[in-house]
Amino acid sequence: MAESLQSKEWPLRITGSYIYGEDDLVIRRAVVSEELGKLTEIQVEFLSEKTTISLDKLLGKVMTIHLAADGAERKFTGTIVRVERLALRDGYVQFLAELRPWFWLLTQTTDSRIFQEMTAVQIIEKIFGEYGLTDFRKSLRATYQQREYCVQYRETDFDFISRLMQEEGIYYYFDYTNAEDKNETLVMCDGPNAHTPIAGDAKVEFRGGDDYSQRLGDSVTEWAASETIRPGVVSLGDFDFEKPKASLDARAKTPTGAKHGFKDKLELYDIPGHYKETGPGNTLAKVRMTAEDALFDRRRGRASVRALETGRKFTLQDHPDKAENAEYLITKARYFLQTTEGYGFAKNDKDLDTGALEFPEDSNEMFMVEFEAQPGKTEFKSLRTIPWPEISGLHTAIVTGKAGEEIWTDKYGRIKVQFHWDREGKKDEKTTCWVRVVTPWSGKNWGMVSIPRIGQEVVIQFEEGDPDRPICTGMLYNADTMPPYALPANQTQTGIKTRSSKQGSAETFNELMFEDKKDAELVRFQAQKDHEKLVKNMSTITIGYDKLDKGGNGGDGCLSQVVKKNVDETIKEGDHTFTIEKGNQTVSIKTDQTETIEGKSTRTVTGNHAETIKEGDKSTTVKMGDIQVDAKMGKITMTAMKSIELKVGGSSIKLDPTSITIKSTMIKVQANAKLDAKSPMTTVNGDAMLTLKGGLTMIN
Repeated sequence: MAESLQSKEWPLRITGSYIYGEDDLVIRRAVVSEELGKLTEIQVEFLSEKTTISLDKLLGKVMTIHLAADGAERKFTGTIVRVERLALRDGYVQFLAELRPWFWLLTQTTDSRIFQEMTAVQIIEKIFGEYGLTDFRKSLRATYQQREYCVQYRETDFDFISRLMQEEGIYYYFDYTNAEDKNETLVMCDGPNAHTPIAGDAKVEFRGGDDYSQRLGDSVTEWAASETIRPGVVSLGDFDFEKPKASLDARAKTPTGAKHGFKDKLELYDIPGHYKETGPGNTLAKVRMTAEDALFDRRRGRASVRALETGRKFTLQDHPDKAENAEYLITKARYFLQTTEGYGFAKNDKDLDTGALEFPEDSNEMFMVEFEAQPGKTEFKSLRTIPWPEISGLHTAIVTGKAGEEIWTDKYGRIKVQFHWDREGKKDEKTTCWVRVVTPWSGKNWGMVSIPRIGQEVVIQFEEGDPDRPICTGMLYNADTMPPYALPANQTQTGIKTRSSKQGSAETFNELMFEDKKDAELVRFQAQKDHEKLVKNMSTITIGYDKLDKGGNGGDGCLSQVVKKNVDETIKEGDHTFTIEKGNQTVSIKTDQTETIEGKSTRTVTGNHAETIKEGDKSTTVKMGDIQVDAKMGKITMTAMKSIELKVGGSSIKLDPTSITIKSTMIKVQANAKLDAKSPMTTVNGDAMLTLKGGLTMIN
């Protein structure tokens, strides 16, 4: 081992961003596992003559494996995420390291946050940027739809990004071309155009058979073809409340390449499909169908071709089945790299088990790869392996809105909220998407409406547990927003109490309150300003009640009504009946009263009728018609302090305290039996003529 120091001329060596030099760490063997749309895993066993190698000087550093390949060099790079010191053998310390791409680091984070008005690619780039990660390249052909609202909920950044990629049909592989002692490049792709041929000659010979001598050189030595029954149809559905009658069914069928007879019968149906338009729905269905269809026709192989690389294409030739000589895309690979005895390293049976470093039994070459591939013309998509996060149970949140507003809503009565788990929210009108609010009753232009206001705590649930689809299902009191009735002192009170907006106070509200305390029952209604009431047929109000049964309580009720301004009462059709069965009526008017009756007026008084005018005059005018006063069983008495005067045209009778004056063009006094006229002094004067006539005329 003393002369086995690693050098740049070695066909297999390691370097890194750590402080140790190439002579300090010598690779013994490695296994590299790659797959489209999945994280690469590299297990490296290496040795050192130094016993002072510090694990913490290796952890988190980049290591690169260099493999000579036909005058060129093939590299595998990763960040050391785990390193173990195993044993001391023949003066060398044995180490085992696990290398992962930088993307793996995002499996070590968990977050809950909200992204709005961004595409999936923009979200991915934003997260990469937060970590200062720039080692990625986009090889995308599609245009991705902007997401109105997208939630990462208790997911690692890796799972969240992977979920978005799998939904959109984006996958990735890693390019190590320029990754020497620095991060590899993540290549995001979504179609065949993203995959280039392998380095060097892309034509690879097949050299199979039992004759080992025929299998030497860079070639494919094992080749297997397989076909698998997969679903032939993907159907999705969804519902958009803004288009409740619209069908959002989406569907995609397998390409004709899938020849099995079940393809039209095996259907994957999923709802909700997470879309609002059939166009995006069909795209999502096609992505899922493509992922299934890609598994129908696959190849497996083993080769010694060092240029074979996941995410690249090659063309097989010289296979005895001519149909197999075609272009293929490598979708998965497992590389086995080891030093041979010729370079001074051999396996020691006393070595500790190194787990993932398991080599095929017949592997004694420096390099071998086992791989999977699919026809080059077949489009690849990743299956959905990352589940959509599901939020169970109830959440609470605080209603938010635009600064200066107390209520923030739209035409559907939706609200914005600030979730307690959202560390990035600004508690404004942009914290979330519009959140629908459950109401006890809803219909077409009828139902109940109560908009939660800014600052209130509300209950949030999620449609089918989907974080992207929150629904407000209720409201809660807390220490900042207490109930309107002090509890438990007023525990028998039930009610609805509002608050005037904007800038209302505890004194400005509408209210309907029910007090159920025994013997103190009460219904209280307050309109802060106006009150409108419409009864389209009958309205009955009963105040007080009679004793109904034995042991029951009877009660008399009173109505006290105070109106601080005007009362305007109109009966458009029908009668107005006012009855006082027992008791009196008192009407007190401090200023004037005007009563206009366009028809007849009849008043019946069973007892006495007394009318007193304390100050002022009384005038009764009949413009058309008669006045009749009839005391059928009594008398009529009229008393005046100054005078009483009756007038008809030019005739009048005037009574005053000292005289009675009768004036008229002609005055007739007729007594059917006897007429007496008596006074201390009597004067009868006829200026023109005086006639006294009688059957018997007597003068004193």
